[in-house]
Amino acid sequence: MKIVVFTDVHANLPALRAMAREIRREGYDAAFHTGDAVGIGPWPAETVEFLGELPRLQLLTGNHDAWLCGGLPKGAAPWLENHYQWMAGQVASRHLNAVGAWPYLTEHEFEGVRAAFVHYALSSCGRQVSLPISAHVPNDLDALIGRHSSLLVFHGHRHKSSDVKGKVRYVNPGSLGCWHKPAARYAIARFHKGKASIQHKTVPYDWEELVKGFSTKKVPDRALILSSYFAG
Repeated sequence: MKIVVFTDVHANLPALRAMAREIRREGYDAAFHTGDAVGIGPWPAETVEFLGELPRLQLLTGNHDAWLCGGLPKGAAPWLENHYQWMAGQVASRHLNAVGAWPYLTEHEFEGVRAAFVHYALSSCGRQVSLPISAHVPNDLDALIGRHSSLLVFHGHRHKSSDVKGKVRYVNPGSLGCWHKPAARYAIARFHKGKASIQHKTVPYDWEELVKGFSTKKVPDRALILSSYFAG
């Protein structure tokens, strides 16, 4: 059994397309995106549509996805408020309906290995909490014990890739769309007879296409966003 796990596309369509070409070429049995499909990048509507057409893909909700449907939390930074006002003009009701249907956590069993998929820690009601980007991944995600019965958890939220041990194993492929290099990151997990092997992979994408997208789409505060979240 071979699955693809990726996270935090953040509306970076060139990165998403590059990864999709590669996994289609290689083949896979199932794929999972662990949240934050939208937010930050210039193609929110196009990203939601592309993800909806990718075969055998299950989509999870991240904090940016939840904010798209339910609004930003109080005290959000001015640039983020500007960005979400802009994004409201980019998406249609069909995109909101699609994103609003994504679950916050899911579990599956592959060849005797039970794996959970989630964006990050959840509040008591089961919804994404707006945690700061933290280096304390095991402590944060150990709080989910009891919400799942898996020994392997795939997640995102923190854009840095990681593979760490808490009460169970936590694997983050690293943000596919937001990195200091123009390369899309994802993970391949292979399951066989109760064992799992995980390979972190990257595929290059067109940096100039991303920059042009920010300009063409007239994304507000684009210089700030590009310097803060993407390759420079």
